[in-house]
Parts: sequence; structure tokens; C-alpha cells
Amino acid sequence: MSLTTPSRRLVRAAPATLPQLSRPLSTTPPQSWFWSKTDSSSSNTNLKETMTTGTAAARKSLVSKLQSRTEAPAIFEDEVAPAQADVQAKEAQALSGSGPPSEGPLTASQKLAQPKAFTRLGGSLVKEALARSLDPDPQARVRWERKMAIRQVTNGTDAYSLEPRASRIARTERQLKSKSPWLPTSVKKLVHLARQIQGKNVDDALVQMKYSKKKMAAEVTTQLKMARDLAVAERGMGLPSSSDQKMEIQRKDGRWMTVTDQTKMYIAEAWVNKGPLRARSPDYRARGRMFMKDSPSTSLSVVLKEHKTLVREHQEREHKKRKQGPWVHLPDRPITAQRGHYSW
Repeated sequence: MSLTTPSRRLVRAAPATLPQLSRPLSTTPPQSWFWSKTDSSSSNTNLKETMTTGTAAARKSLVSKLQSRTEAPAIFEDEVAPAQADVQAKEAQALSGSGPPSEGPLTASQKLAQPKAFTRLGGSLVKEALARSLDPDPQARVRWERKMAIRQVTNGTDAYSLEPRASRIARTERQLKSKSPWLPTSVKKLVHLARQIQGKNVDDALVQMKYSKKKMAAEVTTQLKMARDLAVAERGMGLPSSSDQKMEIQRKDGRWMTVTDQTKMYIAEAWVNKGPLRARSPDYRARGRMFMKDSPSTSLSVVLKEHKTLVREHQEREHKKRKQGPWVHLPDRPITAQRGHYSW
């Protein structure tokens, strides 16, 4: 708020009329800050007086103000408040005994066991609030699902947009990939066991490892059992089916086998990976020489599939063979580039 022109003139002329002082005017207190000792509890005088000598209504109003919220209301206040009010009403009804005769007053353990409407940090546990957090835009989700359904139907009915082979195999066949932890052995030792179990049924591979003299055969047995149980529990593999028919198929290596249950598991792939060094120790040799001896680690990875995959591969090879037609020594091709003279 600015002063008018006559007021400004009066303020400018005021210092000339004041008496001359020996020292300039100062707004600081006469005593320095380190000499004055004020009571730190002077700001709380009103609170103390209100709580000690005030009336009961004043004390109650002060307590309610101190216990009330000082921040702004939450985002989902309109959703949490009704649920919280319902919970409080049920607790009051149960404590007052006006509820159903079968329900008595709630004990401390029952109160803790009751579902809460909000978390300790203020997050809402109401079903509608959780649904809003998980599905913030239901209309957009419905539009996306409709678009994906239309695309799937279009790809399945359009002759020029068929389902990819990899997608069809992933949809109709099941498999499991399992990797073991780092085993205290080398790649050169574990790779022989991996080649021994590759291509065999899981039961046959377990029998081979049971009678193997290799030290890591016990570890391989454990990993195969864990992979088999995981395949049964997670993917539903290995569950027998009574609708399968007995059929003869030829494998990729040329061996013939009889398939009676297409859900039977076999080891399609098995390989090893070199891991980090476990330790380094000195190796003392003759003539005062010393070398460092490394302790390697290796892991075993297997891929379990069902016999249904073998049947499909056999049918694909037979279809490819029939599609090629009979083999002829001299194919019937038109003769071209005929000249009446030599070309050299």
C-alpha cells in the first residue's frame, strides 16, 4: 500500500525535525541474544492453561483439533468412507449386543481377524477400489479384447493368414525347460551323462543314472526327478490318457518305436553350460614348481516333451516324403541350347 504524495513529503521532512542523537537508532533489543534467556515453553502457555485451568468443553475441543487430520482428504475418500462407516457400525452393533443372538461381543482376536477397509498406509482395500486399480479403463480393455478376438478369428479363417507353425505347436504341445544349479564338476565329465540320457524316456534315463558309476549320476538323477515333478505339476505333462491308440513311428535317427501313450515324457534335449570357478588352489609339483589348480562348475539343462511331439515329427517327415514324389535317375527335362556346331 503506497503512500500519497503529501505523506511522502512529510516522511522525508521528518528526520530534519528530530533531535540529534549520539548514536543511530537501532531496532535490536538492548541486550544481546546470548544474554537473554527466554522460556522455551512460553509458546505452549495457552495449551497448558487450556488443559489445566480451561473448561471441559475447551479441553475437548483442543483434543479433537489435535487428533484431527491436517492433510487434504484422500483420493478415494468417497469410497473408503462408506466402507469404514459400515465396519464401524458393525463393530458398534456387536459391542452393544443389538445384533443377531448368535453373534456376541467381538474379542480382540476377532477384531484382528476381521477384514479391514484400508491398509496402514491409507490404501483402500474395498473391492471396487481394488478393481479400479487393477482395471483403470474397463472400456479400453473390452475394446482391446474384442480386437484380439476378431484378429484371431480372422487369422484362423483367412486362407492367406494361417496360424504360424510355431504358434500352433506351442498351443497344442507341452514342454518344460529346466536348468540345474552349478554342480561341482567339469564340462568334460558331465557332457557324457548328458549325451547318455538325451532322447530317452524319463524312466529309462533314471534307470541309466541309477546304475551309472559316475559321481555326478546322483546329481543328474535328482535334477531329472525335479524336472519331471515340475512338468507334472505346472504343465500337466505325463498324465496318462486312455484314448491314445497304439502306433509305430520312426524317429529322426532311424529307429522304430511303438507309442502307446502320447502323454509319456522323454528328454528331447540335454546340454551342459560352463559356470564360474569355485576355487583356486596351489598344485605343488617337482623341482619346486607350483601351478594353480582351478575347481570348475557346470550346470545341466534338459527339455522335457511328450511323445505327441514324436508323432507329429514322424507325420511331417512322411508327408514331406510323399510330397516329393518318386525319385528318377534321369529327370524329364526339355533339351535347350542346341547348336549345329561345337561350342569350343
